[in-house]
Amino acid sequence: MDLNLIDELCTEMSSIRIRVSKNRLTTPGSMNIAEIMNRHHLENQHSNILGFLLNPFEKHHHPEFGDYFLKLLKSKGLNLKGNKISYVKREDSTDEARRIDLFLETDRDCIIIENKIFAEDQANQVSDYLTFLEERKNENSVFIVYLSPFGKDPTEKSICPEDLLYLKKQQRYVALSYSVDILDWLNNLKIKECESVLQAGIIQYIDIVKAITNQRKEVFDMNQEIAKELLSVYGALSREELKEKMITLYEFQNNINLVLFINFFEDIFKESNGKMLLICNGNEYQNLLEWKDSVIQCQVKFGVRYHCEDEVLDLFVRDLSSNKFVFASKNKKLSGFGKNIKEEGYFSAQEPTSWFLNALLGIEDWEKRCKSKLSSHVVKDWFGIKK
Repeated sequence: MDLNLIDELCTEMSSIRIRVSKNRLTTPGSMNIAEIMNRHHLENQHSNILGFLLNPFEKHHHPEFGDYFLKLLKSKGLNLKGNKISYVKREDSTDEARRIDLFLETDRDCIIIENKIFAEDQANQVSDYLTFLEERKNENSVFIVYLSPFGKDPTEKSICPEDLLYLKKQQRYVALSYSVDILDWLNNLKIKECESVLQAGIIQYIDIVKAITNQRKEVFDMNQEIAKELLSVYGALSREELKEKMITLYEFQNNINLVLFINFFEDIFKESNGKMLLICNGNEYQNLLEWKDSVIQCQVKFGVRYHCEDEVLDLFVRDLSSNKFVFASKNKKLSGFGKNIKEEGYFSAQEPTSWFLNALLGIEDWEKRCKSKLSSHVVKDWFGIKK
């Protein structure tokens, strides 16, 4: 790895960042209350807002909002018979373990809306909802809407592919996206001039939907500005020259990520005051220097471990192949990321080279919930450590 090239690239990137940051100060200011309150990424809050807008009896006094939504569902392929929503229920209970995110009724239809922004599917989740309602209603009147940022289908974990295909053929299932479908619906809601508060609320929500689907104009403009800066600096380089820089950056990222996580686990180990062990490739360590040496030699799996009665709780990083790391924890989901660890009870961040960023995003969520940094409060709560 060419360290001189790394130094050159870092200096240039820092210069570009400073120039772009200065330019951003001249752009119009913005504010979103939900984002400031750290509620914008929570599925329940999105379901609350959608439920409010769809309910014809709410104080927005616009029952046609729900009519427009039904038209949207029909345009996407649902074979709905009703034209007006008569009932809206948030977290409608099916049994002790299940709650439907949003349940809508018309005079002839029952519509289940499963809202997935960052959370994973639960085992048999959509199947259980469907079975529960089909046992109580006419099967052909029960419809499933799976709402996600970009309109994906539920996983096999939630409903088997054969059942999903059957629902599609019957026109009783549709995947809906925030990025296109919900934004289009929101943008077409008609508000009276005198309804300034309602209008402000919808504008704020449109902004939040754009945020969770990476469509904010200021973000797009900033990325465009960075692209222009990069083009001005590197646009004249040959393909081979650019390839050399990209490979160098890739190698550097993986090495610096390794250093960052070694330091991260070191902080957690010290914070636990001897109540945790360090782990590397199946071995346990109490000596920090021995553990570091083992990690540097081979990073198959390393992290920290806490023995809790008859259960072992691990927080670790695993190198699956070619330095594609996965950050995983026991019984704690990393917000917004898939289950790429094949060990029972473990949840993980994604595998690409941005794994460290993905991990930090999950950590940030825990920090905000606990109002403290990970190295102090969260770890104790996570592993059940008490002073």
